[in-house]
Amino acid sequence: MSPVVWVAALFLVGIGVIVLEVFVPSGGVLGFVSVAAIIAAIATAFLELGVGAGTAMIALSVVVVPVVLALAFRWFPETPLGRRVLPAPPEPAVVVPDAPGRRRARDLVGQRGRTTSDLLPWGTVEVGSESLDGVSEGGPIDAGSEIIVVAAQGAAVVVRPAPVAAAPKRGVEPMAEPEKPAAPEAPRLSPTLENFTFESFEPPDA
Repeated sequence: MSPVVWVAALFLVGIGVIVLEVFVPSGGVLGFVSVAAIIAAIATAFLELGVGAGTAMIALSVVVVPVVLALAFRWFPETPLGRRVLPAPPEPAVVVPDAPGRRRARDLVGQRGRTTSDLLPWGTVEVGSESLDGVSEGGPIDAGSEIIVVAAQGAAVVVRPAPVAAAPKRGVEPMAEPEKPAAPEAPRLSPTLENFTFESFEPPDA
C-alpha cells in the first residue's frame, strides 16, 4: 500500500475517533486512540514522504483538529444524547426572578419525590403531584429512585438521592448477670468448745 494512503488513512481514523469521543464518552480511551493515530500519520509522513510532507501534516492537524472539535460540540446538543445530558435553553418568562415557575421550584426545596426518568444529570422528577424538570446534584440517578429537592435552578429543581432511613434496632434483652456464689459460712466451734467456761478451770495447787 502506498505511503500516501497510509498517511491519509491514519489521519482520517484519528479525526473520526475524535468526533466519536465527543458523542460517546469513553473516559479518554478514544481520545488516546485518536491522538495516537494522528501522531502515527505524521511520523509516517516524515519517514516515508520526507520532511516537507511531515511538516504539512503537522500544519493540517493544527488546523483541522480544532475545527472538527468545534463542529462536533456545536452539533452535540442536537443529538438524543446531548438533549439528555444538556438542559434545554430556558424560556424567557422563566428567567424573571419572580416567575411562577421559579417560585414553585423554590417552594419544593426540602420535599421528597421520585425520578420519572434517568437523570444524566437532567431529566424529569415528580414531587407530590407535580412533574417538573430536575437535575442531579452529583452523579446520575436511575429512574424510579427516591430523591429530595435541595435547591432550585430556574424552574427546575436540583435533587439528590434521598437518605435511606435507618431500620429501627430490635430490642436486645440484657443478659442476666451470673449468680454470685454464696460466701462460705464461718466454721462453727464444736459443741465441746462452745460449752467450755473459764470459771470451771482451777489452777493446780502450788
